[in-house]
Amino acid sequence: MKQVLSFKYLFTVLLLSSLVSATNSKVLALGKVDNSVYLVAQAKSGYDQYMQLGYAEAQKRNYQKALSFFKQAQQARSGDTYATRAINNVTDYINRNSPPRLTFNVGSPSRTRAAATRGGCFKAEQSPIPLILSDQKTLQTTAEYPSLFFYVPQIQQAKGLELVIRDDSKFETLQRVSLNPSGKAGIVRVSLTSKTGKSLEPNKQYTWSFSVICSIQNRDNDLSLQGSVKRVLPDTNLTVDLKTAAPQERIEVYVKNKYWEDALRTLGDLRLQNPNDTEVKKYWEELLKPFGLKPEVINAPVL
Repeated sequence: MKQVLSFKYLFTVLLLSSLVSATNSKVLALGKVDNSVYLVAQAKSGYDQYMQLGYAEAQKRNYQKALSFFKQAQQARSGDTYATRAINNVTDYINRNSPPRLTFNVGSPSRTRAAATRGGCFKAEQSPIPLILSDQKTLQTTAEYPSLFFYVPQIQQAKGLELVIRDDSKFETLQRVSLNPSGKAGIVRVSLTSKTGKSLEPNKQYTWSFSVICSIQNRDNDLSLQGSVKRVLPDTNLTVDLKTAAPQERIEVYVKNKYWEDALRTLGDLRLQNPNDTEVKKYWEELLKPFGLKPEVINAPVL
């Protein structure tokens, strides 16, 4: 009887041992799979981290540090086109001996205007000037909420300023921004926001209308300018170019790709933040000089 029990005990021990061994084998196998997945995720995480660190340094104009991070990203993901493009971009900035020139052929400034009705309170020389490329029938922007710039001369009789963005396909007003005139000559920046209306949809053309209001009661006497604006989504190459550039160099990228609104908006921000910066002032002059505008217009304050 004891012998039978011992055999049963031995059989049970052997069975349990085999089960434990099989379980351990599965755990080890799963451990190998998890470890390989972890290594892949770690490599991906390292690449993303190096790219983000590189972008952050590039936007502060620390291009040597940015180059080091982008090279580490390239090592983490060999042959990556984004890391390679980022390396080429910051290398160009490092090797520059002087700031870039922003001059390019823009023709004469666009001054499309609707005829002012008789009895208006404006003289012909008091017409506002939109700071928009004349060789672009449609103003291009990458922004959901762009900013439009207009030079407005001193018009004492003006009661108000207004920018309207219309979606002609739906017969609706997308944006309406009203401003109080300062009574001084200067460049007026009209910024669209979520508070003033809806955002621009990608790849859709809208009509803008900028009006100087002579009489609140009789809008027939408005002096109006009209044009069109279209939001375009940047491709991956342009996205990398913008991320690997500080605001000053980003302006050059926008100009090269004819995103005039983005260039002027970025430069307008820099001018507001750094009113006494000689480099920013030079950029502003170079950007507006091809318009053939008078010096008092180019140097006019942004109101």
